[in-house]
Amino acid sequence: MTRILFAALALIAFALPATAFAQRGARDAELRIERLLRDAREAYDNLELDAAESALDRAVRLGEDARVFSPTLAEVYIQRGILYHVRDKDADRAVRDFTSALQIDDRARLDPLVSTPSLERLFEDARGRARRAPPARRADPPPRGFDDRRRDPPPTAQPPAQQGGQDIYHQPPQKAKAGESMVLSADIDDRINRVVYRVHLFFETARSEKMQKVEMEPKGNRTFTARIPRRFMVGSTLRYYIVAEDRQGRPVAATGTARRPILLPIEGDLLGGADELASGSSLGGGGGGSGGHKYLSLSVSLGTGGGIITDKAEPQNQTGFRVSPGFALAPFHTLTELDVWATSWLGIGAYARIQIVEFAWLVGARLKFMVFESGASKIALRAGGGYGHVRHLVDLGELLDTTLEGPYHWTIGASWRYAFTDMVGLVISPDFMHLIGDSPSYHFDLNVGVALDF
Repeated sequence: MTRILFAALALIAFALPATAFAQRGARDAELRIERLLRDAREAYDNLELDAAESALDRAVRLGEDARVFSPTLAEVYIQRGILYHVRDKDADRAVRDFTSALQIDDRARLDPLVSTPSLERLFEDARGRARRAPPARRADPPPRGFDDRRRDPPPTAQPPAQQGGQDIYHQPPQKAKAGESMVLSADIDDRINRVVYRVHLFFETARSEKMQKVEMEPKGNRTFTARIPRRFMVGSTLRYYIVAEDRQGRPVAATGTARRPILLPIEGDLLGGADELASGSSLGGGGGGSGGHKYLSLSVSLGTGGGIITDKAEPQNQTGFRVSPGFALAPFHTLTELDVWATSWLGIGAYARIQIVEFAWLVGARLKFMVFESGASKIALRAGGGYGHVRHLVDLGELLDTTLEGPYHWTIGASWRYAFTDMVGLVISPDFMHLIGDSPSYHFDLNVGVALDF
């Protein structure tokens, strides 16, 4: 009897550490799967689809090897199925992964922010297959000591009206003021309040490189608020939406979407006290961000051009010669421009054009309109007029001479700028000028130079 008791105690002594070791391994595997899922979502948002697939594949292998069939692994299968559908248009592989997810967790749902009618059809097909097939795997209970609150099935988030959705109540302000911070609030409905873990505000204003993301602060039991710093309140429109998430980062409700954000007019963007527009993740403090609104720009360019002169053109050095109408070059000039940008899209400035060969000058003013901006590139249209002359080079047979067209002109053109840094960039500007006066001309210039923003 003593031997039997001793053997039983020895068996328990060996079994307890083994059980604890297995539980610890399951906890570690679950944490690694969660990290891989977060990495995959971040890569997907950045359009790094191959990196997202790699992270999801590793998460699936880890879950299979460690036999951790949890709701997190079900979400991994769902994300991979979405990837197969979006990138590869592979409906079969998407349905297989959706089916695997539903076999693990029959309460799994598509992310309402990325769901489309075609994805919904594939997901419903997978639901039917999961019901017909015997459950090969089940969502295991969370390992002991692992904080994984099981959730109720989240309600499907429907695109809400701008007065707030049925699960998130939000009343947009009537307007916003440039250069002043904006506080937004949202109330969570009691039906989903107990499963909501975080609420995020996504917003974008003029000159933002992408949607900014900030976690809203809880105020009381069901209210969340967030403040948009004054440096972001630039431009004519604030675009935003609000998403509530559970503990695993899955959306459970939303008001507005990335494709259909809430639109709020911004008033008074005329320098408006807005100091700097941050970008990226600078909401969390540290660093002022790049790409801020610049109010002053200076550019110096070298250029060349040509124009169509008329029979009214006269040689400036060889008097008495007759000039043949037609195209004539106007080589080598400098162009200096100084602009003030009242808003992110409207500027007014002065310019001075000086010809190097056979000196001539021309000055004027013009309005500029920013019509395109993507990354480091910007395109502006411009129009104006002024006073001065342009010299054209003419062939008088055995001699070369210049004519002098003007003295008034109007001009239209465009400029493309590529920013090397936040302050310095390359600028290329084609311009058309109609010279009016005693010697009229239709003239074209091409200028290449360096621009500085302040």
